[in-house]
Amino acid sequence: MDLKKKSNILAEEEPKYIISLKEGYRILHIIMSILFLSCTLYFGMISFRAGTDTMVFDIGFTGIVFVFFIYTLNGMTKRCERYKEKVVYSCLFTKREYNLSDIASSNEKIEEFYKDYGDGNVSSSWDKVTTFYNKQGEKLFKFGLAYDNVQLLVRDAKNTQRSISNQKKKN
Repeated sequence: MDLKKKSNILAEEEPKYIISLKEGYRILHIIMSILFLSCTLYFGMISFRAGTDTMVFDIGFTGIVFVFFIYTLNGMTKRCERYKEKVVYSCLFTKREYNLSDIASSNEKIEEFYKDYGDGNVSSSWDKVTTFYNKQGEKLFKFGLAYDNVQLLVRDAKNTQRSISNQKKKN
C-alpha cells in the first residue's frame, strides 16, 4: 500500500461527498468559458493588427472579456471535498484544507438581485447562499443553489460542533 500524501490526506482515501457545480451549470460554464476565450483571442489578435485609433478600445475590450473568462473558470473549478475529518476547499489556483471542527457555523441567506431596465420594467432574481465561518467569525467559503451537497456539509458541521460542545460539558 502506497502511503503518498496528497495535501495531508492519504491519496487512497475517497471523499465522502463533493460539493461542486450541478451538471447543467457546469455545461453552461464550459460553453461560457469557450465563448470568452475565443472572444479574448479574436479581439486580442484584432488589437495587434488594427491601427492605433482602435487599438486602445480593442485592448480594453479584450481585457474585460478576459476577466469574464477568469471569473467563469473560477466558478467552474470551485469545489469542496469532505473527507473523514477534513474539508478541502479548492478554487482555481488555491487549495485550502480545514479540519471539520474548524467550521464553527454556517449561515443561509437569500440574496436578491434587481435589475432596472430604465423603461419601468424591473426584473428580480434570487439565490440562497450558504456561507461557512470559522471560530473567529471569518468567512471560509460560500456556495449557492448551483452547487450539489451543500446541505450535507451544513449538517456535518453542526453535528461536529454539537459533539464538541457535549465533550466540553462532560469535562
